[in-house]
Amino acid sequence: MTTFVMETDYAFEPVPALLIVSGGVAATIPAGLAFAWRSLSARPAQVLRARE
Repeated sequence: MTTFVMETDYAFEPVPALLIVSGGVAATIPAGLAFAWRSLSARPAQVLRARE
């Protein structure tokens, strides 16, 4: 596509690709922990007894 339509050469850039992937991981892990923190910090016995 880039060679025939856009008339440019293809060049893989590993540094920006790794930065994008690591940025996504760095954003996903803290966000997931922030949303799950309340559930993870609750004692299992309290949760199980509350359902009765």
